[in-house]
Amino acid sequence: MIRLEKISCTFGSLRAVDNVSLRIRRGAVTILAGADGAGKSTLFRILAGLTGRDGGRIYLDEREVEPGTPELRDRLGYMPERFSLYPDLSVEENLNFFADIHRVTRKRREERKDRLLGKTGMQDFRGRRAGALSGGMKQKLALSTILLSSPELIVLDEPTTGVDPLSRLEFLAIIRELKEEGKTVVMATPYLDEAEKGDYVIMLKEGRVLHQAAMDAVKRDFPARLVQARPRKDVIAAYRGLCDLPGMRERAYLKGPAIRILLDREGPLPRGLETLHLEPAEPSLEDIFIYYDRLGGNHGTGH
Repeated sequence: MIRLEKISCTFGSLRAVDNVSLRIRRGAVTILAGADGAGKSTLFRILAGLTGRDGGRIYLDEREVEPGTPELRDRLGYMPERFSLYPDLSVEENLNFFADIHRVTRKRREERKDRLLGKTGMQDFRGRRAGALSGGMKQKLALSTILLSSPELIVLDEPTTGVDPLSRLEFLAIIRELKEEGKTVVMATPYLDEAEKGDYVIMLKEGRVLHQAAMDAVKRDFPARLVQARPRKDVIAAYRGLCDLPGMRERAYLKGPAIRILLDREGPLPRGLETLHLEPAEPSLEDIFIYYDRLGGNHGTGH
């Protein structure tokens, strides 16, 4: 549906987005995963027409478009990381206000409002002031306000950051429902466990794409062999000793009480690992992110 080609954006000496190309597929949930400073918010602001770009092109259904023009704007619903609700207005008053902004007719407004309040479980809170809502309920209200105009593409910038675990699960369930309704969703998150809920993942760091693929292919095509060791004594001392071996500083990292090590799929163990009791480990998205961040296309063992 949306394709970004070689997008770049700088703020002074900071290169916030560095030659990024990515695709958002129709009817799927695409996750932009990365820590603060990865470029997620800047990419979304560019897409929404709120921030300019230094270079690159944006395509909607393979036709080049400019952000902020009706062709793209009217099909996109954007929820920024810090969404500005009006705290002194009630839930219903906020919905009415944003319906007016989106030019939703009164008849359609009432139909959509009732449906959205039901979907988000907020029917009983329609008279409550937005400022008195919990963090999770504020996010659900914010999502409802952008859904009033029935956008085809829903852009969500870290909607679950700072939200309690239960509300986070409820929010992700709403996103799955939106996908089942045929909506296209792209969501940014710093939580890699949350990113696993998407159909596609795009891993970002410091404005660059580390890796992007369909979620089922990310693990299936993982180009490394992941093993772990569980030292009986001081895991920190064992980890430091391991990092002193040639090439291991980039390949070894701590995960709970274990030391995880990224190895080549084929070939002998690097020197110094023969004495460790190694067991295979199933890679999580966090492990895969670490691989592409530290090693990328470098498959050398360092021995």
